[in-house]
Amino acid sequence: MALSDKLNTLIVKYVRRGLPSLETEFVAAYLQQELDDLEISINSLAEASVQVTDRPPDAPRKGMVRYAISPWNPLNNGFTGLVVYSGSAWVSLSGTTSFAGLTYAQCN
Repeated sequence: MALSDKLNTLIVKYVRRGLPSLETEFVAAYLQQELDDLEISINSLAEASVQVTDRPPDAPRKGMVRYAISPWNPLNNGFTGLVVYSGSAWVSLSGTTSFAGLTYAQCN
């Protein structure tokens, strides 16, 4: 099942296409499409990066990580720190547990 970028934080990889014929009408369309693809890729990286913010994102997606500061209160307990969006709620990343030498966030 493919992941939806409307519900999940995804990074869109940019892949350059081959050059078209050198006729002017094709070059302009090619360049515009390449710039559009670069914009999508850069925007996906920006959305997936950890950002310090005092308000929730307009359209949170599963996997988004934010460093919440006041006045935003994603956990309704005055918490300031790293939170991740689980798809239905923001969850703190400050409580961690170790398993076989690896560290995981507690998502309860």
